[in-house]
Amino acid sequence: MNNLYAAVVHDVANQLAELSLRLGARGDAQKEMVTVMNAARRLSEMLLVHRQASELLSVNPCSVNASDFVAILAAEYRELFPNLVIETHDEQAPSMAFFDDALVRMALANSMLNACRVARSKVKLSAYERDKMLVLEVADDGPGYPDTLLAHGIATPSPVSKRGTGLGLFLAKKIAELHHLNDRHGSVELCNEGGAVFRMILP
Repeated sequence: MNNLYAAVVHDVANQLAELSLRLGARGDAQKEMVTVMNAARRLSEMLLVHRQASELLSVNPCSVNASDFVAILAAEYRELFPNLVIETHDEQAPSMAFFDDALVRMALANSMLNACRVARSKVKLSAYERDKMLVLEVADDGPGYPDTLLAHGIATPSPVSKRGTGLGLFLAKKIAELHHLNDRHGSVELCNEGGAVFRMILP
């Protein structure tokens, strides 16, 4: 993919995002809005894959309020999935964290969208500190991750469902690993605990 193609993909993704906002303003096209958001996300992922393959993907950490981060993300998905209970837990979140807001937000948005699609009734978005690392966690009460994915990890894109490609998880892992502080690097954890649990761990 050369720079011209990348510019075209970026432009189309922006137009889809604008269409999603207009559908949201109508208030009667939630399914269509989710479809458009998913298409825009896929295009954004393709751009990141291109950058990662070209060794151009980098992070630009900034100071982020972790509680505000999860609150804003949860509010977006409550609007998209009004029939679900979307909880936030940030009681143990650090007051400030340093990470690339845009890239981490995209990774968490992908996990939120996947969780909301399969959840039976509830999705939980949490931020907390563990071993002096920030943990951003998305948990749902759906069927959980496939055993094959948990056994083999996400070294390469692996489909999580019939509708997914696994590209979002693969990119989330790359984004986490690009965050480092001294000798500590970010990572992604997947497990099943009454449903799928996604954790992005950042130094």
